[in-house]
Amino acid sequence: MAEDLFKEVDEEMQAERLRMAAKRYAGAGIGLIVAVLAGIGAWSWHVSSQKSQALEATGTYLTALRQTDHLPSTPSSGTVDLTTTAQAGLASLQKLASSDAKGVAVLARLQEGGVQAARGDVKGALAAWDAVQKDPNADSALRDLATLLWCQKQLDTGEPATLRSRLALLTGKGKPWNGLAMEALAVLDVREGHVAEARQKFAALQAAQDVPQGVRNRAQDMMQALDPTAG
Repeated sequence: MAEDLFKEVDEEMQAERLRMAAKRYAGAGIGLIVAVLAGIGAWSWHVSSQKSQALEATGTYLTALRQTDHLPSTPSSGTVDLTTTAQAGLASLQKLASSDAKGVAVLARLQEGGVQAARGDVKGALAAWDAVQKDPNADSALRDLATLLWCQKQLDTGEPATLRSRLALLTGKGKPWNGLAMEALAVLDVREGHVAEARQKFAALQAAQDVPQGVRNRAQDMMQALDPTAG
């Protein structure tokens, strides 16, 4: 985030503390969310299908997940090389994503985006997630997840109006990614200097019982960063 945005916050608040806390949101849990959800989805799809082609695709997908399990830390700029094993896993994911195995293809595309993001290929990651967003045959929860990941990856650099319009579709009671979408909107508030609005959103998340514990914990961290006198 631009330095002058942090200066608009309370003069007694240390800008670096806010920067580091907010930065965690841009990629918070991306790999874990995708891997866990994708693993569950692959297993459900596996047990419900009796076709040998489907079983083979599922096995290939699960192998690719293991191959891409240990990825490098996302670089601040540029890309980093993957290990030979991870490269093989990424190639398998890309092949599956373009295959006729519809259920696994969507999961593979999601995970491909996660791998590309980890190695620093933002363009590749966004393209993968955007493809899932636009896939009319994909499960709605997975399309929404792709939208969330697409937005999270651009919280520091993307066009705020575009990000807000997409995130707004993910918020609301009963929406699976409501909490994560709301905290992303709050981070955009911080980025644009709308501190009062950010505090309001983080306070609501901190008190909410229908969002993940990690979201509540991060909301509390941000409340303290935005106002060191807060509890």
